[in-house]
Amino acid sequence: MAEHGDLQIAILIDADNVSYRKIEEILNEVKRYGIPTIKRIYGDWTNPYVEKWKDKLLTHAITPIQQYSYTQGKNSTDSALIIDAMDILHSDRVGGFCIVSSDSDFTRLATRLRESGKLVIGIGEKKTPKPFIASCDKFIYVEIFEKTTKKENTVKKKQQNPPKPVAVDNSPSIAVLDEETLELLKDTVDDTADENGWAFLGEIGSLFNKRRPDFDARNYGYDKMSHLFKAYKEDFEIEERNTDKSRIKHYYIRNIIKRPLSVPPTSSTTDNLKQEGATTATAGNTIKSTNSSSGKKGRQEKKRQHKATDPQQQITSEQNVQERKTATSSGPSAPTTDYLSFPSKGNKITADDAKKSQIKITKEFKPLFPAKSQKLRIVIQSEEYECSFTHRGRGFHVLKLGKEAATHLGLAEGVQLKITKLDDNSFALENQSLTISA
Repeated sequence: MAEHGDLQIAILIDADNVSYRKIEEILNEVKRYGIPTIKRIYGDWTNPYVEKWKDKLLTHAITPIQQYSYTQGKNSTDSALIIDAMDILHSDRVGGFCIVSSDSDFTRLATRLRESGKLVIGIGEKKTPKPFIASCDKFIYVEIFEKTTKKENTVKKKQQNPPKPVAVDNSPSIAVLDEETLELLKDTVDDTADENGWAFLGEIGSLFNKRRPDFDARNYGYDKMSHLFKAYKEDFEIEERNTDKSRIKHYYIRNIIKRPLSVPPTSSTTDNLKQEGATTATAGNTIKSTNSSSGKKGRQEKKRQHKATDPQQQITSEQNVQERKTATSSGPSAPTTDYLSFPSKGNKITADDAKKSQIKITKEFKPLFPAKSQKLRIVIQSEEYECSFTHRGRGFHVLKLGKEAATHLGLAEGVQLKITKLDDNSFALENQSLTISA
């Protein structure tokens, strides 16, 4: 994709799919990405419904291209626009294209232009089919221009006050930031973050636009992406950093890891709770047995007598009690039956993981971990660390150890690890590669 700046852009407009009222805002939007050098609009100018376009064409120096409707009900402007776009492409006069239409017929055209290394911007209504949106580098909904126009009338009165991260207006057309988009934002912050979790806003925006070409903070009622992050204080932390130029500040974003509501219980506390629960259950069974029929009492009595006279069951019961006592005395690092090992069929420690001091938790291991992002207690050779766990709706979860914990663990490419679940918020990590080599 070509770089922005003084990029020369060809604007090709389908008059059948856009209103003349929005042309000024469309041109201003394109100027954010480069210089519009070719401006053409396609339609049947003998038709009365395009008469209102004429004044706008003169004002903005847009060249009308006549295309007759050879067959009633058929949109013949599409083919004319596509032919001109390919002619412009092969002339190599521009570095980017802006296709103004809501028609999915331009999907293949946009794909072909991108294959030639050209920037492709799409502008259309929210009804635009997803294939055309996905084929563009950036797609902008014309509905946001209506909000911008309304706001310009009141901006001058409040120039002395700093902008607040609030919605531009309460129009019903403003979309709500859904959970899927929020999770994708969090994933993007993680993917561009440094070792401390901070990510530069510019890199976040660049990567997120590649993943979601139609994303724009204005779709959700915010002027800028930084305002959107400020509005979601429960999910993101934002920091302003000064640069060499005093008037310019850089924004850095970090995900807020939700901590557990209470201190994770130790295994001894868990065993005590289980014993208390067992006592309560026994008491409940006694009450129930008091109210049961004499036949049920007889059956229970026979079972108790059978257990009392079976020496093998007594030995097994005593062994189980002794194992529980041993597990309790061994502290929070006592192993349980819940564990996972690396490498596995779908996962292994890569060089990138070692560099970022992290472990990727893939699909087969997800049930072992919490259902939300939070801090986890990690035990490595009797040493405890507080590490960040990021829950992702799609893809893999991420367990960020930090440099100190990763060094203590000996995290490196290809090492064999064993992760044991101690409780809901505690895990023990063991480097089995060191054990094998020793």
